[in-house]
Amino acid sequence: MSSRFAKRSKQRKVNRILNTLITIVFALILFFGWKWLFANDRPTKETNASPQPVEVETNEPPNDEQPSETETETDEQQSNDNVEETVVDDPNSNVIRETVNPSWQPIGTTQSEPHVTTYEKNSVDWKEMIDAISYATGISSSDLIVWFIGNGGSPNHAVATVSKKDKTEHYKVFIEWVTNEGWKPTKVQQLKEIERRP
Repeated sequence: MSSRFAKRSKQRKVNRILNTLITIVFALILFFGWKWLFANDRPTKETNASPQPVEVETNEPPNDEQPSETETETDEQQSNDNVEETVVDDPNSNVIRETVNPSWQPIGTTQSEPHVTTYEKNSVDWKEMIDAISYATGISSSDLIVWFIGNGGSPNHAVATVSKKDKTEHYKVFIEWVTNEGWKPTKVQQLKEIERRP
């Protein structure tokens, strides 16, 4: 019996050693796996270090001059050169001034394609058209009276007649739908009198 007892005792020691080694290997796998998976979550000292100011030596004398008025005026003229504004002299015309600005951008949209123009008040399309009209005229949407919004000759074009709430300024605004970008103003006409329909 002593040989059987010795054999079991030896087998238990081997099992304990193997189980301990397996546990250690498993713990190391978990430790390094955790470090590898979540290493990007912890910022390193290099990324946390605040950038140090760098001094660059130049041989040029410092230029403390402010831009002259002529330089500022030139910059403003260049940005306004793209705006095409036409004053209408025809006494029979209801149009005072017509403005086309190629730098007008679409106002953005929450609608998905394919776009279907909707002229129903309080629809998303209506609200976005009002935003584009407000953008083109420079009048806030809360200060606008909308007399008419309708088809501008195709499904992706609309025309609107609006005025300020105090009725001192009247406009006809032409807008077009830009795919995935929303309504974009194309032309604004300042009117002498309100046109309820174009």
